[in-house]
Amino acid sequence: MTSHLNFFVPFASAPAWHENQLTRALLVVLRYCPMAHQAWLNLVLPGRQLASLPAAEFATQRQRVLAGQKAVADGESIAGISVWLAPDAAPIKGPMEVSDRQQVLDAVISYGTDLVVVIENKISWCDPTEQPHRINLHGAPVTFDAQPRSVPWQDVLGTLSDLVAHDLVHGAERLVIGDFLDLVDTHFPNIGPYSTLSRCGNHRFRLERRLDIVQGLALGTDEGKGPGWRDIGGTPKIFMAWLGLSSDASAVSLKLYPADTLGQARAFYADPASVRDVLALRSDGWNMQPNFHWGFMSGGYAWSASPLELEPYCQYWIDHIATTRELERPEWPSILARLTADRILDASGQDVFDRQFTASQRQRAHPRPGLLCEYTWPLHEAVSLDDCGRFVEGVRTRIKEMLGALRAPPLSGK
Repeated sequence: MTSHLNFFVPFASAPAWHENQLTRALLVVLRYCPMAHQAWLNLVLPGRQLASLPAAEFATQRQRVLAGQKAVADGESIAGISVWLAPDAAPIKGPMEVSDRQQVLDAVISYGTDLVVVIENKISWCDPTEQPHRINLHGAPVTFDAQPRSVPWQDVLGTLSDLVAHDLVHGAERLVIGDFLDLVDTHFPNIGPYSTLSRCGNHRFRLERRLDIVQGLALGTDEGKGPGWRDIGGTPKIFMAWLGLSSDASAVSLKLYPADTLGQARAFYADPASVRDVLALRSDGWNMQPNFHWGFMSGGYAWSASPLELEPYCQYWIDHIATTRELERPEWPSILARLTADRILDASGQDVFDRQFTASQRQRAHPRPGLLCEYTWPLHEAVSLDDCGRFVEGVRTRIKEMLGALRAPPLSGK
């Protein structure tokens, strides 16, 4: 054991938020808390029992896999496990190989001549580095498993949280684990668990990551343009849905955008019955408003408020969508004047268009007469539903409502 793993010896060479401090803290927890150590083994090497292994020796920031020579019979070796410990740790693609590189191992846990575990720790979201699968043995009689283990920090922290929450640890062990979780919460909040909304606490980053997972499960796809966004296939009337926190983090918001491009608008407003059914969802808790803006190529620009109420706004586009098209620059003044007179644009609509189109080098623009459709859950209600495993289905149900009103095919496999 290195002296830095004595609970009372400070490790002052790095600030509290440095990943080396987190590595040390984890090893301290494993050293002083057998229940936490067994839970860690279950993640790294399922089925292996701590009680069946020799007493563990812990080290951090060491160059060599073994501190000294181990008495190993000729032709035999010590089993080795390499662990990539990172947020949402991705699988290691490269196989283990012996290297002559210069190295500083983040952590080493040795169990006599039975087993040695080498840990490469990262606190940022990144692709696996070479460290977990290229290790310099310095001649040590260690044979590593062919494939490193990838262990997400969220799983480690969630498991330790469960030990406390389920009263599986008491006394000093409980206090040590609690102090460790407090350290993470203070200095490394982003890596905390988010398997449910309640586990995210009040950390916006983790709440949004959990909602991104919920959205993916609800729609059955990982395809989307960013966190919270998921693609919707099978219909030309709508392409994407978003799930995330409200601006003040008091609610969870599901937003869908029918008619968000000119092509979608042509499909949507050419089907007045579908427009009627979408608007009818307001009686079931949906909030809706015009979402008029302009498009150039695949991008959206110049969002403008519409003075019209929702029904006349939609009726306007039902009546005009057949003649709505992409506009050349010389046409812009007359079309803007007409849209302002017809109350599609408010007084600021001309100004925002001029800033983003007239003053630019763009030569074409097309109207995007969309809708914003939003369903919200108070955060405490979403947390309660997620705790009992019902929030994913709740989100899926609301998306299915909208797709039904749009005459879209049902979600695949749902």
